[in-house]
Amino acid sequence: MRIGVMLRAMDEKQGIGIYTQNLLDELLALDSANAYVLFYRNPSFLGRYGQHAHVTERLVTAPNKAVWDQVKIPLAARAAGVDLIFHTKFTVPFLTRRATVMTVHGASWFVHPELYGGLDIAYVRRFMPLYCRKAAAIIANSELTRTDFIRLVGVPPEKIHTVRLGTNPSFRPIPDQAELDAARAKYALPESYILAVVKYDPRKNFGNLIQGFRLLRRRTPYKLVVVGIGCEKYRAEYALDADGTAEDVRFLGWVEQPDLPALYNLATCLLFPSVYEEFGIPTCEAMACGCPVVVSTTGALPEIAGEAGLLVDPFDPESIAAALERMVTDGALREELASKCLERAKAFTWARCARETLEVLNRVR
Repeated sequence: MRIGVMLRAMDEKQGIGIYTQNLLDELLALDSANAYVLFYRNPSFLGRYGQHAHVTERLVTAPNKAVWDQVKIPLAARAAGVDLIFHTKFTVPFLTRRATVMTVHGASWFVHPELYGGLDIAYVRRFMPLYCRKAAAIIANSELTRTDFIRLVGVPPEKIHTVRLGTNPSFRPIPDQAELDAARAKYALPESYILAVVKYDPRKNFGNLIQGFRLLRRRTPYKLVVVGIGCEKYRAEYALDADGTAEDVRFLGWVEQPDLPALYNLATCLLFPSVYEEFGIPTCEAMACGCPVVVSTTGALPEIAGEAGLLVDPFDPESIAAALERMVTDGALREELASKCLERAKAFTWARCARETLEVLNRVR
């Protein structure tokens, strides 16, 4: 079979981009029985997989995403003679006779529409059911996402398959103290800190996160390190200077993937109380590093963390503060949860994700 892969998500630094790049790395290494044609929108990726004899790379240009998805990709797929088109995020081409498969990364537009703009909601509610109808198969990034699409979008259960995401092997306990010391110096990290990996986005629930941290500061002095694109905007938005909270919060902005494992290793715990996370890669990354997690009772985070973390009501700052206080004061609890995290993390690998994805693609033959 000749599989065409839509790779405009390769440009994204965050969750879906991380998924796309890691999945593709593993999928191409795993599967030499099928031929792959990789369709890039960004020319900088050309040659990335040139070492694979069963891979062809093509640059497809377009003025916008809609034209790329719906016009240019069907034409390129026909010219390349592909049998199946696979897109790693949310859409499939309508104007093609080839079978299509897409990955969906959550249904929060339907569950929490208040977190999105009106145009986004109108577009998704109009087109997502059509994409789902067109696709021969759909991959969901968690069981929560699968059940949401069945319940809210009307996808037949037999059409949508759960394939959970993974973590790169670089996310692991780091025994080399020199490596940890170098990361601490590079980012001017405090001796002890809580880590939050949250971009600037209302779904990340920073208002309740920081209020929970403020309550913790009144009980025990501690530091918070925040990582994510645009996260520094939270400082002014939540008036952290007004009450002195800013003295105990360090915003790092975007941190490249190679540096993140050390930040997890040095942290006391990860705080990730999102409103409705449909998978939550930072939870898996933290667990793989042996970093205990404090996560929401909502969304897929309980599904991902299992018994390896403390669950909190994301809308209750007192619940967040109480969990953080347990983490920073109870060393035995942290040690127990760290051990559970390492064991739990074994379930989330990109190799497994690629294997299960390939099973779905092969069934569409």
